[in-house]
Amino acid sequence: MSDWPITVAERSSRTHGRRTLAKLLDAAVAELDSHGYHGARMARIAKTAGVAHGTLYVYFSDKDDLLSALQRDVDAELRGSLLAMPEIRRGPDGRAELAEWATAVCGVFQRHCAVLQALAEALSSDENSVAGRAALRSMAVTTGHIAGRLRAACGESSIFDPDIAALCVFAVIEGGNRAVFRGELTADVETLATELAGLIQRVADPRDPRDPRASSPSASQPTTPRARRPQRARSGDRT
Repeated sequence: MSDWPITVAERSSRTHGRRTLAKLLDAAVAELDSHGYHGARMARIAKTAGVAHGTLYVYFSDKDDLLSALQRDVDAELRGSLLAMPEIRRGPDGRAELAEWATAVCGVFQRHCAVLQALAEALSSDENSVAGRAALRSMAVTTGHIAGRLRAACGESSIFDPDIAALCVFAVIEGGNRAVFRGELTADVETLATELAGLIQRVADPRDPRDPRASSPSASQPTTPRARRPQRARSGDRT
Protein backbone atom coordinates (compact mmCIF):
# COMPACT_ATOMS: atom_id res chain seq x y z
CA MET A 1 0.00 0.00 0.00
CA SER A 2 1.35 3.44 -0.96
CA ASP A 3 2.23 6.02 1.69
CA TRP A 4 0.79 8.65 -0.63
CA PRO A 5 -2.77 7.47 -1.40
CA ILE A 6 -4.29 10.90 -2.05
CA THR A 7 -1.62 12.13 -4.47
CA VAL A 8 -1.29 8.80 -6.25
CA ALA A 9 -5.06 8.60 -6.76
CA GLU A 10 -5.33 12.21 -7.95
CA ARG A 11 -2.34 12.36 -10.28
CA SER A 12 -2.19 8.94 -11.91
CA SER A 13 -4.78 6.49 -13.19
CA ARG A 14 -2.51 3.71 -14.46
CA THR A 15 -0.74 1.06 -12.41
CA HIS A 16 2.68 1.81 -13.89
CA GLY A 17 2.15 5.53 -13.41
CA ARG A 18 1.14 5.04 -9.79
CA ARG A 19 4.32 3.07 -9.08
CA THR A 20 6.46 5.76 -10.72
CA LEU A 21 4.69 8.50 -8.82
CA ALA A 22 5.16 6.73 -5.48
CA LYS A 23 8.89 6.34 -6.22
CA LEU A 24 9.16 10.05 -7.00
CA LEU A 25 7.41 11.02 -3.77
CA ASP A 26 9.62 8.71 -1.71
CA ALA A 27 12.70 10.12 -3.42
CA ALA A 28 11.49 13.66 -2.75
CA VAL A 29 11.21 12.95 0.98
CA ALA A 30 14.74 11.53 1.01
CA GLU A 31 15.99 14.63 -0.80
CA LEU A 32 14.24 16.99 1.62
CA ASP A 33 15.60 15.02 4.55
CA SER A 34 19.17 15.34 3.25
CA HIS A 35 19.15 18.84 1.77
CA GLY A 36 16.11 20.73 3.04
CA TYR A 37 13.65 22.53 0.78
CA HIS A 38 16.00 25.18 -0.58
CA GLY A 39 18.79 22.70 -1.19
CA ALA A 40 16.59 20.08 -2.83
CA ARG A 41 17.10 19.53 -6.56
CA MET A 42 14.53 18.09 -8.95
CA ALA A 43 17.24 16.37 -10.99
CA ARG A 44 18.50 14.46 -7.94
CA ILE A 45 14.96 13.42 -7.05
CA ALA A 46 14.46 11.97 -10.53
CA LYS A 47 17.81 10.17 -10.39
CA THR A 48 17.06 8.69 -6.96
CA ALA A 49 13.67 7.49 -8.22
CA GLY A 50 15.33 5.94 -11.27
CA VAL A 51 13.37 7.94 -13.84
CA ALA A 52 14.27 10.45 -16.52
CA HIS A 53 14.42 14.09 -15.47
CA GLY A 54 11.61 14.95 -17.85
CA THR A 55 9.36 12.27 -16.36
CA LEU A 56 9.31 14.16 -13.07
CA TYR A 57 7.70 17.14 -14.81
CA VAL A 58 4.95 14.95 -16.18
CA TYR A 59 3.64 14.75 -12.62
CA PHE A 60 4.83 18.03 -11.04
CA SER A 61 5.19 21.49 -12.53
CA ASP A 62 7.89 22.64 -10.09
CA LYS A 63 9.31 22.05 -6.61
CA ASP A 64 6.47 23.83 -4.83
CA ASP A 65 3.95 21.67 -6.70
CA LEU A 66 5.85 18.57 -5.60
CA LEU A 67 5.83 19.81 -2.00
CA SER A 68 2.09 20.49 -2.32
CA ALA A 69 1.54 16.87 -3.28
CA LEU A 70 3.49 15.67 -0.24
CA GLN A 71 1.61 18.12 1.97
CA ARG A 72 -1.78 16.75 0.92
CA ASP A 73 -1.06 13.28 2.23
CA VAL A 74 0.91 14.38 5.28
CA ASP A 75 -1.82 16.84 6.22
CA ALA A 76 -4.53 14.19 6.00
CA GLU A 77 -2.70 12.12 8.60
CA LEU A 78 -1.55 15.00 10.79
CA ARG A 79 -4.87 16.81 10.84
CA GLY A 80 -6.70 13.61 11.73
CA SER A 81 -4.40 12.96 14.69
CA LEU A 82 -4.62 16.54 16.01
CA LEU A 83 -8.41 16.69 15.70
CA ALA A 84 -8.63 13.53 17.80
CA MET A 85 -7.57 15.55 20.86
CA PRO A 86 -9.74 14.40 23.77
CA GLU A 87 -11.53 16.51 26.33
CA ILE A 88 -9.05 17.94 28.83
CA ARG A 89 -9.71 16.48 32.27
CA ARG A 90 -7.86 16.86 35.55
CA GLY A 91 -6.08 14.03 37.33
CA PRO A 92 -4.11 10.93 36.27
CA ASP A 93 -6.86 9.56 34.01
CA GLY A 94 -7.09 12.83 32.11
CA ARG A 95 -3.32 12.96 31.76
CA ALA A 96 -3.24 9.38 30.46
CA GLU A 97 -5.82 10.22 27.78
CA LEU A 98 -3.84 13.26 26.67
CA ALA A 99 -0.60 11.25 26.67
CA GLU A 100 -2.16 8.60 24.42
CA TRP A 101 -3.30 11.30 22.01
CA ALA A 102 0.07 13.08 22.14
CA THR A 103 1.88 9.80 21.42
CA ALA A 104 -0.07 9.42 18.17
CA VAL A 105 0.49 13.08 17.25
CA CYS A 106 4.24 12.92 17.94
CA GLY A 107 4.48 9.76 15.86
CA VAL A 108 3.01 11.57 12.86
CA PHE A 109 5.19 14.65 13.36
CA GLN A 110 8.37 12.59 13.57
CA ARG A 111 7.42 10.34 10.66
CA HIS A 112 6.90 13.36 8.39
CA CYS A 113 9.34 15.85 9.88
CA ALA A 114 11.29 16.29 6.64
CA VAL A 115 8.14 17.42 4.80
CA LEU A 116 6.91 19.60 7.68
CA GLN A 117 10.30 21.28 7.93
CA ALA A 118 10.29 21.87 4.17
CA LEU A 119 6.86 23.51 4.39
CA ALA A 120 8.15 25.93 7.01
CA GLU A 121 11.19 26.73 4.86
CA ALA A 122 9.08 27.27 1.75
CA LEU A 123 6.75 29.67 3.52
CA SER A 124 9.59 31.59 5.15
CA SER A 125 11.01 32.53 1.76
CA ASP A 126 7.80 32.80 -0.28
CA GLU A 127 4.56 33.85 1.37
CA ASN A 128 2.71 32.82 -1.79
CA SER A 129 3.93 29.23 -1.65
CA VAL A 130 0.91 27.07 -2.48
CA ALA A 131 2.18 24.27 -0.25
CA GLY A 132 3.00 26.61 2.64
CA ARG A 133 -0.35 28.39 2.53
CA ALA A 134 -2.19 25.07 2.51
CA ALA A 135 -0.25 24.09 5.62
CA LEU A 136 -1.25 27.37 7.32
CA ARG A 137 -4.93 26.80 6.53
CA SER A 138 -4.73 23.35 8.02
CA MET A 139 -3.00 24.67 11.13
CA ALA A 140 -5.84 27.17 11.62
CA VAL A 141 -8.31 24.28 11.72
CA THR A 142 -6.32 22.15 14.15
CA THR A 143 -5.39 24.98 16.52
CA GLY A 144 -9.04 25.99 16.50
CA HIS A 145 -9.92 22.53 17.80
CA ILE A 146 -7.22 22.73 20.49
CA ALA A 147 -8.53 26.16 21.49
CA GLY A 148 -12.02 24.71 21.82
CA ARG A 149 -10.76 22.04 24.20
CA LEU A 150 -8.91 24.63 26.28
CA ARG A 151 -11.94 26.92 26.36
CA ALA A 152 -14.20 24.08 27.49
CA ALA A 153 -11.74 23.15 30.25
CA CYS A 154 -11.10 26.55 31.79
CA GLY A 155 -13.15 29.22 30.05
CA GLU A 156 -11.85 32.55 28.86
CA SER A 157 -10.82 35.63 30.78
CA SER A 158 -8.90 38.86 30.50
CA ILE A 159 -5.69 36.98 31.37
CA PHE A 160 -6.28 33.78 29.37
CA ASP A 161 -6.96 33.60 25.63
CA PRO A 162 -7.58 29.99 24.48
CA ASP A 163 -6.75 30.86 20.86
CA ILE A 164 -3.31 32.18 21.78
CA ALA A 165 -2.79 29.29 24.19
CA ALA A 166 -3.66 26.82 21.41
CA LEU A 167 -1.04 28.37 19.12
CA CYS A 168 1.50 28.01 21.92
CA VAL A 169 0.58 24.35 22.47
CA PHE A 170 0.92 23.67 18.74
CA ALA A 171 4.28 25.44 18.67
CA VAL A 172 5.58 23.35 21.57
CA ILE A 173 4.42 20.11 19.92
CA GLU A 174 5.97 21.08 16.59
CA GLY A 175 9.14 22.48 18.14
CA GLY A 176 9.73 19.49 20.40
CA ASN A 177 9.40 17.01 17.57
CA ARG A 178 11.50 19.14 15.25
CA ALA A 179 14.25 19.27 17.90
CA VAL A 180 14.19 15.46 18.10
CA PHE A 181 14.34 15.26 14.30
CA ARG A 182 17.38 17.58 14.20
CA GLY A 183 19.15 15.73 17.00
CA GLU A 184 18.90 18.75 19.30
CA LEU A 185 16.75 16.88 21.83
CA THR A 186 17.11 13.29 22.99
CA ALA A 187 13.70 11.92 23.95
CA ASP A 188 11.60 8.99 22.85
CA VAL A 189 8.03 9.50 21.70
CA GLU A 190 6.51 8.21 24.94
CA THR A 191 8.56 10.57 27.12
CA LEU A 192 7.84 13.56 24.91
CA ALA A 193 4.11 12.74 24.83
CA THR A 194 3.94 12.40 28.62
CA GLU A 195 5.54 15.80 29.12
CA LEU A 196 3.24 17.38 26.55
CA ALA A 197 0.20 15.91 28.28
CA GLY A 198 1.31 17.39 31.60
CA LEU A 199 1.93 20.76 29.99
CA ILE A 200 -1.52 20.86 28.43
CA GLN A 201 -3.15 19.98 31.74
CA ARG A 202 -1.31 22.80 33.49
CA VAL A 203 -2.17 25.29 30.77
CA ALA A 204 -5.84 24.36 31.03
CA ASP A 205 -6.03 24.16 34.81
CA PRO A 206 -3.75 26.31 37.00
CA ARG A 207 -5.17 24.53 40.06
CA ASP A 208 -3.20 21.40 39.17
CA PRO A 209 -1.15 20.60 42.31
CA ARG A 210 2.03 20.42 40.24
CA ASP A 211 1.54 24.04 39.16
CA PRO A 212 3.28 26.49 41.53
CA ARG A 213 0.33 28.84 41.17
CA ALA A 214 -1.85 26.29 42.95
CA SER A 215 0.13 26.62 46.18
CA SER A 216 0.31 30.39 46.06
CA PRO A 217 -1.80 31.91 48.86
CA SER A 218 -2.77 34.78 46.58
CA ALA A 219 -4.05 32.35 43.92
CA SER A 220 -5.99 29.92 46.09
CA GLN A 221 -6.93 31.71 49.32
CA PRO A 222 -8.44 35.09 50.08
CA THR A 223 -6.02 37.50 51.64
CA THR A 224 -6.59 37.89 55.40
CA PRO A 225 -6.82 41.57 56.37
CA ARG A 226 -4.06 42.69 58.71
CA ALA A 227 -5.06 43.83 62.15
CA ARG A 228 -4.54 47.55 62.48
CA ARG A 229 -1.87 48.56 64.97
CA PRO A 230 -3.21 50.85 67.72
CA GLN A 231 -2.02 54.39 67.27
CA ARG A 232 0.11 55.91 70.02
CA ALA A 233 -1.51 58.77 71.74
CA ARG A 234 0.02 62.14 70.94
CA SER A 235 1.24 64.34 73.80
CA GLY A 236 -1.49 66.90 73.27
CA ASP A 237 -4.20 64.23 73.58
CA ARG A 238 -3.13 62.98 77.04
CA THR A 239 -5.38 63.76 79.97
